Amino acid sequence: MNNMVLTEEGINSALADNQNKGIWRDEYVNRWIENEILYQEAEKEGLLKDKDFVAIIEQSKKQLAASLFINKILADNKFEISEDDLNQYFDSHKEEFKLADDLFHVNLITFNDFEKAVQFRNNAVETDWNRASNSFKSEKSVIVSKTSEYLYRYQVQPLNLIRMIENLQSNEIGIVLETEPAMFTVVQLIEKLDRDSVPSFDVVKNEVYNRLVMIKNKEYVKQYIDKLISSHNLEIERYSE
Repeated sequence: MNNMVLTEEGINSALADNQNKGIWRDEYVNRWIENEILYQEAEKEGLLKDKDFVAIIEQSKKQLAASLFINKILADNKFEISEDDLNQYFDSHKEEFKLADDLFHVNLITFNDFEKAVQFRNNAVETDWNRASNSFKSEKSVIVSKTSEYLYRYQVQPLNLIRMIENLQSNEIGIVLETEPAMFTVVQLIEKLDRDSVPSFDVVKNEVYNRLVMIKNKEYVKQYIDKLISSHNLEIERYSE
């Protein structure tokens, strides 16, 4: 396709971008080829010189420049959010943090060796989960290991694992479960939080932090823009027919 080249580095970089999250490699390559072909055909037809196209590009340039500038001033503006700030915001907005799904607080480990999974479970039952995890830290048959993890119901797969977790009591360790062919999982339910309940602050602390950062960023950008408008003595004239 003329001089257009899609490199391995370009593919990897694009797939790492958030806007391409969840897109398969072949799907991205096919989209890239289709877009390049259509772009070249549009160029042949002279659409790149069309006044509507030029107007859209100019407007897009302004929006992109404004967006990049906002990102820059936010990166330059470092503000501290204290633990008290987070707690105060959570206390004032608790109802907004109601759980949209059941939430499981679990310890979970998966092996590709049934005997090792049984050994781990026995160790965890006889001592505790953390001691068992430490003793199996270098075990090569461990595929997945999650300690004190919060998982929403929709994040737990397969169905037999969900059913087992739902039937466990707090701090109970389940039997060794084959969750996939030749994959053996041991799980401990620490706590179950029901849908529509308000979790404790510690459970949603990261969510509270992200929301407060977003609010402070919006406030800062608005104040910054208001100062710019004031310093430029900007006058807005409104026309009516």
